Amino acid sequence: ATVSRRDSSAHGPSVPITHVDLEFYQNEGYLIVREAFTPNRISALAAAVERIMDRAIAGEVEIGWIDRAQRAIGRTGHLLNPDLYDPAFAEWLDQDLAPHLHHLVAGGKVRHSLFNMLAGGAGQEYKQRWHRDLGRAGGDDEGAFLQRHHGKLVQFNAPLQPGDHYLQIVPNSHLRASTAAELEAAADKSGATGMPGALIVMLEPGDIVYYNANLWHRGWNPTGRKRWTMHAAFWTADYPVMKHEHGQRAALLTAGHMDRMPPITRQYVQRYLDQYTDDAVEIFDL
Repeated sequence: ATVSRRDSSAHGPSVPITHVDLEFYQNEGYLIVREAFTPNRISALAAAVERIMDRAIAGEVEIGWIDRAQRAIGRTGHLLNPDLYDPAFAEWLDQDLAPHLHHLVAGGKVRHSLFNMLAGGAGQEYKQRWHRDLGRAGGDDEGAFLQRHHGKLVQFNAPLQPGDHYLQIVPNSHLRASTAAELEAAADKSGATGMPGALIVMLEPGDIVYYNANLWHRGWNPTGRKRWTMHAAFWTADYPVMKHEHGQRAALLTAGHMDRMPPITRQYVQRYLDQYTDDAVEIFDL
């Protein structure tokens, strides 16, 4: 099955997050906004990716290649770090994403967590197991853990290539303990066991899906189609930086780097730095 939350003829930051949207997101754990970004914005982001690949070919930066001849790359992380930073990413965050994040993260004060791109292609299959990003599926306190973090974080996928149908989710699975059938499907390394209630998120460039990272979900690209999907996560500003978020501070503090960021992106990154401690905090301790 496919999912669609909203169809809109509006573009860019004029597409607001409404109270109805927010209620849907909180209850179902995801929200699709159609045509949220202009074609010019998508072109600018794709051009930024092309520039990163050009720099990698020139030996200036390192990225994970799948096939250089076909300009196919794998998942690429830390796009706000100075080696991979491009103004197009931060302009998008400041101008288009921030108004949405303000509503989707509890309290409206947002901090950076990760800013990546999910990528693949050149016929190389990608099959991810069903998972929750942060919750211990099947644990005795699973339901309580999920409830405790409700509203504190948001992730998104926003494609730069057409026909993006790689994300699969189980709506309304983010606030409850896992069922036996869900645990069985997740345990199947082949991915062949059906996941009850699973839906395929169908996106086109300009669309975005915001989702709770603790939904049951997976990435599924068995034929290795070309994929460029912007992927980022944000937390409430008062959450400590956790172990899985470590490894960014030194790069972000490179002299002069944050000075070139626009104000909202710089604020989100500064809040990450403000919450950073050398002692790694485990998500399960919060």
